[in-house]
Amino acid sequence: MLLDQVLVLAIAGLGLNLLLGTSGLLPFGHALYFGLGAYAGAFFYRFGPLESLAPFLAVGVLASAGAAAAIGFLCARTSKIYFAILSLAFAEIVHAMVVNGVVFLPFGGLGKAIYYLGEGSLYLPRLHVFGAEIGAKDFPGVFHLVVTAAFAATALLLRRLDRSPFALALRAIRDNPTRAEAIGISVRHYRWAAFALSGAVAGLAGALYGQLHRQITPDQLEWLFSAKLVAMIVIGGSREFLGPVFGAVLLVALEEVAGRWPYGQNAILGGLLIFVGLVFPAGIAGGVRALLARLRRPRDGPGGPGG
Repeated sequence: MLLDQVLVLAIAGLGLNLLLGTSGLLPFGHALYFGLGAYAGAFFYRFGPLESLAPFLAVGVLASAGAAAAIGFLCARTSKIYFAILSLAFAEIVHAMVVNGVVFLPFGGLGKAIYYLGEGSLYLPRLHVFGAEIGAKDFPGVFHLVVTAAFAATALLLRRLDRSPFALALRAIRDNPTRAEAIGISVRHYRWAAFALSGAVAGLAGALYGQLHRQITPDQLEWLFSAKLVAMIVIGGSREFLGPVFGAVLLVALEEVAGRWPYGQNAILGGLLIFVGLVFPAGIAGGVRALLARLRRPRDGPGGPGG
């Protein structure tokens, strides 16, 4: 289960880093799309005929992509701190609607009953996989294959995208948006596309996370979860493609160890951020890359330069 949690958070981190590392934007509300990916499928299960994992994931991805496209249309008009605040504001609005039960009201008495029973949380059973009901004993192994396949497909897609002209345009916008606009790159449209794609990937991660823990809570929509995702990428290295994967491994390991001292978990995370910022300013992945480059560099010797 820990490996599955690492892979799910890595998926979310890879999607978020399309904004943070590649586009140079700081989104503090990305928990909205992560949580929406889980809640959308859960609502379809509770109030509709949905019983299989595949449509559950599809609903989550589509809902998150749609919300990210709508919100991103507005957020892409801003940059820097204004972008961060605007993305956070939308996330807080949706979080409040879930906590206050507003999103449950359209489903009548049943919606109210489910809200009062779980106080905004939703419970998920083990969904069918490929149309078949999997027993409790075999489900973790089967679901692990699903999570691994989802991570591999996401990583391959985003890696291919990372080497495409689209990513090069995003990096140009990140480094100098004024110059990018001057050479014909539509800054707003590229940021909007990156936002929508990032939200869709976060929705996939959120849907997988919901089935992994089989319980969806408003905490997955809270801004603190967004901050945790951002911290995860910073620790791993936002300018390296595998940085979010490194960060996910460290974050899950940290939570596993710090879980014994729940009141000190945030302090430990803060200490780790300080340590990484001072020792590995480019993140763990950036530090590893620099170390490997240093080891590969030929040393001066009797027959070498300076000998």
